[in-house]
Amino acid sequence: MRSLDYIKKAAAYPSLDPKDFSAEIAATILTDFTDDVLAKLFIGAMLARDIYPSLSRVPYRQYPFALKDPESRLFQAGSAVTFMFFGMNPFKDSALRESHEHFEAILGDIERYAGSQNGTVIVNSCIVSYYGPYGNIPDRNDFFQRAREYNERLAELASRVPRVHIIDTNRIVHRIGEDRTFDLRGLYAFDIPFTQEFMTAIAEEWAAYAQALLGRTRKCIVLDLDNTLWGGVVGELGARGIALGPDYPGNAFVNFQRALLDLSRRGIILAIASKNNPADAIEAFRENPYMVLTEDHFSAMRIDWNDKADNIKAIAEELNIGVDSMVFLDDDPLNRAMVRERLPGIAVPEFSLPPEQYAKALYDLDLFHQLSVTEEDAQRGRMYAEERKRKKAMESAKSVDDYIAELGIEIRTSMNEPSLIPRISQLTLKTNQFNLTTRRYAEHDVERMIGEGGLAISGHVVDKFGDYGTVIAAIVLPDRAPRHAVLDIFLMSCRVMGRGVECTFMDHVLRVLHERGFSHLRAEFIPTLKNKPAEGFLLTHGFSATEHGYILDISAYIAAPCSKVSKTVSITPYHGNP
Repeated sequence: MRSLDYIKKAAAYPSLDPKDFSAEIAATILTDFTDDVLAKLFIGAMLARDIYPSLSRVPYRQYPFALKDPESRLFQAGSAVTFMFFGMNPFKDSALRESHEHFEAILGDIERYAGSQNGTVIVNSCIVSYYGPYGNIPDRNDFFQRAREYNERLAELASRVPRVHIIDTNRIVHRIGEDRTFDLRGLYAFDIPFTQEFMTAIAEEWAAYAQALLGRTRKCIVLDLDNTLWGGVVGELGARGIALGPDYPGNAFVNFQRALLDLSRRGIILAIASKNNPADAIEAFRENPYMVLTEDHFSAMRIDWNDKADNIKAIAEELNIGVDSMVFLDDDPLNRAMVRERLPGIAVPEFSLPPEQYAKALYDLDLFHQLSVTEEDAQRGRMYAEERKRKKAMESAKSVDDYIAELGIEIRTSMNEPSLIPRISQLTLKTNQFNLTTRRYAEHDVERMIGEGGLAISGHVVDKFGDYGTVIAAIVLPDRAPRHAVLDIFLMSCRVMGRGVECTFMDHVLRVLHERGFSHLRAEFIPTLKNKPAEGFLLTHGFSATEHGYILDISAYIAAPCSKVSKTVSITPYHGNP
């Protein structure tokens, strides 16, 4: 969408009801310039993503006072995310540019503010402008050096303070160009230093981060084949006749496949939904020497003449993800329109482009933002390939019980392990189906709960086919009542659903609590549109329903464990901090 579209959406904001949106987030904006237009663009970008932003702003030029006063609106807002942007400018003096003391004070204020909040603080780095008196030797320019120093200090601050994350503003500047970043008339007349184009890009970046905090990062790309993954129709041209190779346009499709491979390596799932003769398509993967992607790079394939929307739904079911976790890429506008209409929530970018634009269009998508990338992300493609082997084994097994026993599942548990905090946070942000509460926690939230006496217990699951990674976790907090605890988080990746892992892991959690002297565990199930698979779990595991949730007598459970605990899933004792 463009700037005007966002501003039109923002115009309706005062009359909108948060309940009409799929998600809501409390956000605060703090800048050192006039940010009225930027705020409208951010509101519009959020509404376009079906997210209602409960927005607070610090008044114009009040940021130094707001950051220093714990009683200010900034501190009291209690936002889930605060966006900060202090914009040094090569064309006009500013306190941040001219005063080293002000520069140091701002860094200290950001750290103090972040330490006082439960939310995430997103800070834009400073623009390192190449405009200045030294021309082709910009590193002699004091402004250039100050901007670099500020960014280095910000990066150091983020490395020490888990709540702080940095947006690389210069990535956006480099993409659109400095000439289209600065608005000199706006700077001098209204203290609006940036163009609407640049502010739109910032607003979209902020919205993408907010989306990630809500656990709404896309995790799967579903691809068409003909004229999308390669040029031409394979059924007409044959495996070696399609446009794929060293010459144009084949080289553009090769580069697009390389871009997809890069996304796959960072954890994005690839799948295929193509109307095609399966034998022709598979032959292209196996016989064309310029093919970058292989069959093994795709976690699911639907190559037939069936309706694409139905096939995408089937892929979502096979992968145990929602269609709102998917992005569909197809060169055919009719297919795109049909999928958009039939599958609300799926992202369908416009893709009627010349092939040389494909890789850039893919990189321009802001749908895959994450606050961190874990080892599990890098291994996800391999994990789904292993899952296909498991499914073949299941087809030949006599029963589900025999299949699970054949897998030889082992859960290797950890507790309060610092190295696993990023993964536990990521699980809370991304797990929707088997998730009792769907509470979303950044890394600093998990650290805080551990510091306050909580237990963050996680399970790394393996079987004879391979390694699922850390896919199940519980966070248990001390309750107000003596010897009582609260199950704040209990979740499991969809990759291990239906294999007895959840019951065996809960049994382990309860035995850990019993060893520590806890007598009762309170829990709750907070229903959402997606967590139906977790709905009856507490009752089937021995919890009793109460007026305010569920409760379990741990001692009674230890005496008579839940019959659903799998005898074929083994537990390895946890490591980590006691």
